[in-house]
Amino acid sequence: MGLGQSGLGVDIMPKKALFHWAKREKRLVFWLSICIISILLVYLLNALEREMARAEEMMFKKVVAEINAILIVKTAEKIAQNKKGDMKNFVNHNPMSWMKTTPMNYSDINTGNYADVAPGHWFFSSTEKAIVYRVINTDMVEIEGTNKSEFIGFTVILDYIDRNQNAQFDEQNERLIGLKLKPLQEYKWLAINPQ
Repeated sequence: MGLGQSGLGVDIMPKKALFHWAKREKRLVFWLSICIISILLVYLLNALEREMARAEEMMFKKVVAEINAILIVKTAEKIAQNKKGDMKNFVNHNPMSWMKTTPMNYSDINTGNYADVAPGHWFFSSTEKAIVYRVINTDMVEIEGTNKSEFIGFTVILDYIDRNQNAQFDEQNERLIGLKLKPLQEYKWLAINPQ
């Protein structure tokens, strides 16, 4: 028994109508496939954007860790030379200048026009005396305490035990620990740990 025939050998659908129905079915399958592929592409693009933001966060954290390591080395140098008091001279300096090789995304010293720096790059702001990072995925980081919502800044400060709680290093009364990197504003990355 063929398609479109009843058990009695009588055609239920003429061949012309059967062909038209099959043609509509092909169009339906085509448009359904387009819809499914579009939905998958949107999902893929969202996942790709999220992964790019995670990669940016990890690169940012790696450079911050490298700067902190360089500050530890500078502290150890001065302690070994018995020149702990000289560490005051490193406050507000560019820590990238102490590295043998700077990160590939370091754009050198900027005199104030932050718009010249490409997103995803570090630079030293000579006006703020801070090392600054320009964020690529601004929707994946919360930055508080600034009107420049795409820049995260750090400055080199002295790390010491503030016994008299005056927020100033008093050489005679307080113990100097070393150098540390202080963020200029509160920030929180949302790509890896969105909580």
